[in-house]
Amino acid sequence: MRPQHAALALASLLCLPLPAAADGSLRCGSALVSVGDSKLDLLGKCGRPALEEQQPRETGASYRDRESGAGWRQRSYGVVDRWTYDFGTGSFIQIVTMELGKIVRIEQGGRGYGLPGSAAPPIPRARCEPSALREGDGTFDALARCGEPAVREARTEERTFVQALGDGRHEGFTRSVLIEVWSYDFGRRTLVRHVVFEDGKIVRVETGSYGYAD
Repeated sequence: MRPQHAALALASLLCLPLPAAADGSLRCGSALVSVGDSKLDLLGKCGRPALEEQQPRETGASYRDRESGAGWRQRSYGVVDRWTYDFGTGSFIQIVTMELGKIVRIEQGGRGYGLPGSAAPPIPRARCEPSALREGDGTFDALARCGEPAVREARTEERTFVQALGDGRHEGFTRSVLIEVWSYDFGRRTLVRHVVFEDGKIVRVETGSYGYAD
């Protein structure tokens, strides 16, 4: 564990920052953000960064059965968020990388420069109860019942499926699917809901940490 560095008071951040822990986490005051946490967790605990960047990202995966030749292939097209936190000359810069609203990496940079982050607007509170978000409903249903989400992410997936027809013949088809994740904050006493849409329909609702909205 590295010794705690003196943190400069930054009016635009929600807390006083400390160096990242050795296990790839980021500490802001008494709050800890780790790989696997959501962008909403990062916003709620650490505020906005000094720098926000986005980069295109393409990933792929595939599977094929050796005997039948049947299988599938998937390619995803989206962006990677890269947020840089500058906690002052007495601390190290921290760089947080996120994909589809989830933290995938936290890295330590050099000494900070004291460049403050932008003022963080209040996190909006959902205007519905969590039970209003149901599988099978559409994006408009969620918007009409619960309002705009606190965080919204999206990517496109290209899915190719191949099936064996016999006699060495195969048939395949490809379809593109829009994946969206909407994060709703119901207040500090209720767990966040991450709503996953495929082509405008809710396919699952995941539970996150307690909320941050007042």
